Amino acid sequence: MQFKVTPRVGPRYWVAISIASLCGTNLGDIVPDALKMSAGAGLIMLTTLFALLALAERATVQGSEAFYWVAILIVRAAATNIADYSISHANFTYAEVSAALALILACLILLNRKSGPKPTSSALPPADGLYWFTMLTAGSLGTVIADGIGHSFRSVQTGVPLSASMATVALFLILGIRARTAWVSTTSYWATVVVIRWWGTNVGDILAFLLSLLLSAAITGLALAILLLIWRAQRAACTDKARRVEV
Repeated sequence: MQFKVTPRVGPRYWVAISIASLCGTNLGDIVPDALKMSAGAGLIMLTTLFALLALAERATVQGSEAFYWVAILIVRAAATNIADYSISHANFTYAEVSAALALILACLILLNRKSGPKPTSSALPPADGLYWFTMLTAGSLGTVIADGIGHSFRSVQTGVPLSASMATVALFLILGIRARTAWVSTTSYWATVVVIRWWGTNVGDILAFLLSLLLSAAITGLALAILLLIWRAQRAACTDKARRVEV
């Protein structure tokens, strides 16, 4: 199972996946808070949605990048539920869950490096089953880090904004390093994803607190859709211009 069409990695990709992280955080919280579903039932629902999406993508002739971004939202929502279940229901500590997820992610990155082609600055790792399981693990780790830091203070109204600020600084640093150095690898890609999930969890929680959970999910989802439509229109215009030059 590998998605036919995937985006190229670049500034617009990181902006899009950051917005998707915000929306996915809220979608993950909607499952227990608005839909009143248990963690297990929510994960079964999200897994079913992902499987149906993958089947629909395979049924198309040429595929579409839209399938990739919907999958990102589903996986991000599932990561939120996994992180919440690990802490709230399984009664593990944030440190224990973070350590376990970090170890699993490290093993998955090694598998990605061995099975995939040598990465380039604009190449996305193959969006196969291993990729999506790694995305789920990275998303869960970023969520646990965000919640762990945010809840380590006496008040979450203090801790969450502080954690969001730390994540923002970390995000700018890691993206700056990727842009200015030769550190373009599978490891750097997944490290960036973890930081984006950390940032998206805290900022998504802040938006949900200020706007309401449903409104925040709707606004961030609409923002992602608009960005992707603009992105698609620009690429279509560039392709059309190139064809005219060739003629």
